[in-house]
Amino acid sequence: MNTEVLRSVKGGYDKNAVIDKLENYGILMNMAEAPDADAAKIRAELDKLRQTQLPCVKGGFFGKIGFSAEDTDKYFSQLEEKIMSALEGK
Repeated sequence: MNTEVLRSVKGGYDKNAVIDKLENYGILMNMAEAPDADAAKIRAELDKLRQTQLPCVKGGFFGKIGFSAEDTDKYFSQLEEKIMSALEGK
């Protein structure tokens, strides 16, 4: 059983950039779950985060290892859905 959420592949997204973006999603999730959450502010920040491009690492024979773009995009989409559902009714 494979328990990896984000597979490591040659090329792909830079791991440090992905981790930074994940931290920002975590902050937004915590803000969205707060009882006094400002939904408009969180949605605006989420839009900014969505537009943030992730740099890719160089693939090829001597390329670096990054996170799979497909896995990362799918995971970010799931996080965005969770944030939006936490904001429902606010």
